[in-house]
Amino acid sequence: MAVKQSLSGLRVLVTNDDGIDSSGIKALERIANSITPDVWVIAPQTQQSGKGCSITFDNILRVHELSPRKFSISGTPADCIFVALEEILKDKKPDLVLSGINHGPNVADFIGMSGTVGAAFAAALANIKSVAISQDVQKNQCLSKFPLIDHFLPIIIKKLTSFSWPKQTCMNINFPVAKVGEVSGIRIASQGEMDVTWNVHKKDDPDGRPYYWLHAAYSYDEVAGKNSDVALLEKKKAITITALRNRHEFVECAGELEELFAANA
Repeated sequence: MAVKQSLSGLRVLVTNDDGIDSSGIKALERIANSITPDVWVIAPQTQQSGKGCSITFDNILRVHELSPRKFSISGTPADCIFVALEEILKDKKPDLVLSGINHGPNVADFIGMSGTVGAAFAAALANIKSVAISQDVQKNQCLSKFPLIDHFLPIIIKKLTSFSWPKQTCMNINFPVAKVGEVSGIRIASQGEMDVTWNVHKKDDPDGRPYYWLHAAYSYDEVAGKNSDVALLEKKKAITITALRNRHEFVECAGELEELFAANA
């Protein structure tokens, strides 16, 4: 069913973790401009992948206005959100934050490390609707165009903004490696669980000084996690949407913790 409500009155903030010059943020800015004319781009000056929701406490932040409604910040994705909300857009906060488009999926155990999701979390903490957007890629693939996201994201955004979100919740969307006609559907997915091993590779630079390179290897139980983000994305070629809340794990185990420490009260 088509969603008919207009979003032209929304103020949208676009950010990412790959930096202000990435192809992903340029594509997302273009998509946002097809929805509303009030689009602001505020993103890290340089690559900030893997920074999660980290905040810069030990250094100053520099803000550079690149053009009207477009700024780069010398900090993390979360820094960009807080500077945007408290300074650049303080007179009128955004109605919606779009973070991405990330090269590679943000699923399962990798979600907590994602700067793309970290920016969305930072906005969610201020009770602003926020969406993290990632495109799965083939090994060593670097995309300049995102036809699947061009096709599906506008209608997904319209649907997501048509209902009342739980407080401090962001939406994490992953798009599969597929053509438009190959997508099996849009699925609401649980956050998957992986067995992740971090391999540390040690080598020497030309001067004989050691350096280290991190690489992650992972596996997951396809049967146990058949409705998870990673399984639906990779095996079913579905677009996955996962609602994330920063404190959900604590809430789920709060009763057990109270029982555990009750004897020591």
